Amino acid sequence: MSPHTLILALVALLGLAMGSAVTALSHRVPRGLSFARGRSACPHCGRTLGVPDLIPVLSFVLQRGRCRTCGHPIGWRYPLTELVCAAWLVLLELRVGLSPDFVLLGVWGLILVALVWIDLDFQLLPDVLTYPGIAVGLAYALLQPEGWKRALLGIVAGSGTLALLAWAYWRVRRVEGMGIGDIKLAAMMGAVLGWEFTLLAFLAAAAGSLWGLSLVLTGRGHGKTALPFGALLAPAAMVSLLWGPAWLFAYVALVTGRR
Repeated sequence: MSPHTLILALVALLGLAMGSAVTALSHRVPRGLSFARGRSACPHCGRTLGVPDLIPVLSFVLQRGRCRTCGHPIGWRYPLTELVCAAWLVLLELRVGLSPDFVLLGVWGLILVALVWIDLDFQLLPDVLTYPGIAVGLAYALLQPEGWKRALLGIVAGSGTLALLAWAYWRVRRVEGMGIGDIKLAAMMGAVLGWEFTLLAFLAAAAGSLWGLSLVLTGRGHGKTALPFGALLAPAAMVSLLWGPAWLFAYVALVTGRR
């Protein structure tokens, strides 16, 4: 095994462990529970979870996706979140290596994963996560050459675009089409991505519109149905960070005929 392969394996294990923390974070924060205090417990029977229950992915597999005490299904999101967080850190290491950038962007992405679940469950993007996410993004930007300018443009472009869309939707429909939490999420994205890749990530908003249209057409929603845009924008931001530059370069090469 090469040294770098060993590093990636350790990073993956770290990501799995962080995935467990992200799961707890996304469960506790919107319910007003302390993240720092109290041990994890089965949400159905209330039994405090022990070490055998907390091994990422493996516990889920060995227990066949059920609580050891009450037998209630645990839920697929637990191992999925752990695997997503592991994949995020591995891909990030391949992108930036082990560096201060890796630490800051790693935390930034883990916060985004937590926001996805919270937005899906509650249509909420809590300040207790978005504000630290913006701070982490700014810290990352300050480590980059001319990073503060890029971050400022990204925040203005991201938050400004969503604020303008929210205002326009209110003027036309007289209902809230986008929450202030989405605008703060856009600032968190813009601080890291800059304006180009923040706008690239906003393609997820188009996907959200199609999602909303499908709900209306299938009778499961209506014109005032709330959609969790944050759950679309957050993964789009992560994808844009990892592959956005390559995609943009390939697009420019295709249009201009240059290689």
